[in-house]
Amino acid sequence: MGRILARAAALLAGLAIASTATIAGTLPVDAASTCRITFDSYGIVKAGSYGLRAKAAQCLLKAAGYDNAIALVFSAGDGALLKQFQAAHKLQATGIVDAMAWTALLSRGSTPTLHYGSRGANVQRLQRALTASGRSVPATGWFGPITQAAVKSVQRAQGWRATGVATTGVWRALQSGGAAKVPVSKAAPKVTAPTGASGRGAIALAFAKKQLGDRYAYRGTGPDAWDCSGLTMKSWAAAGVKLPHSASLQFRIGAKVAKSNLRLGDLVFFYPGIRHAAIYAGNGMVIHASHPGAPVAYIKMKYMPYMGARRPG
Repeated sequence: MGRILARAAALLAGLAIASTATIAGTLPVDAASTCRITFDSYGIVKAGSYGLRAKAAQCLLKAAGYDNAIALVFSAGDGALLKQFQAAHKLQATGIVDAMAWTALLSRGSTPTLHYGSRGANVQRLQRALTASGRSVPATGWFGPITQAAVKSVQRAQGWRATGVATTGVWRALQSGGAAKVPVSKAAPKVTAPTGASGRGAIALAFAKKQLGDRYAYRGTGPDAWDCSGLTMKSWAAAGVKLPHSASLQFRIGAKVAKSNLRLGDLVFFYPGIRHAAIYAGNGMVIHASHPGAPVAYIKMKYMPYMGARRPG
């Protein structure tokens, strides 16, 4: 019984340490001792936000090398510094700590290979970033089945083989913010702007609309499961245009289109390295197949880092 109680006490102590992590060595000692950066969810922090999450965002900016004060209120000055961080990491410079910014801030640093059974501070850093990305992982410091499943989710979302090993590539996906899940919507946008559509673009968009609610599947090309480039490929195939099953290759096809001149059905691309493709649906919205567990859905373009657009036909 004594041994069991001792082990239980050790476990509780470890969880307490994990829940109130410090960033010692990168912050003043007094600030580091009170900087909590572990939460069950991270939410949105912007100028005027108050509380522990606002303070955590300030701590992470300080740890990233920015000269800001640590308080419980996220100021306009903090937002300006965050814009610098976002721009440096090729994120949309909004000054708002959203899922992508949290993920990039929390995963910043070295990129050690971690796997099932790994333990330590780097595992906690990975777990916090995974949670911020939309994959709930307790920050225990032990790489167990929950962490492994979350890493596989990141790999599948990137179109990679799901090994469950946190390689440099997984870290880079987190550090770029590109691994963050974003809100989706099945509701059709009200198209009021004169976005128009070519005949083929209209056909491609109509096909994509019919797939709304279908599930995501890696390398999926229908009829009821899709990945991002599979959906765009088949949408334009319905319009008589042949495209490769690759977002980066699709980006090389057709006429370049300025963001201000998008038409219904145009191909829109996101994330550095061209890792995601979607179909323009009007009023700043696209239809896309995003990641495992999420259906084909509408989403606002502003939630993803825009990289360009093409008009295949």
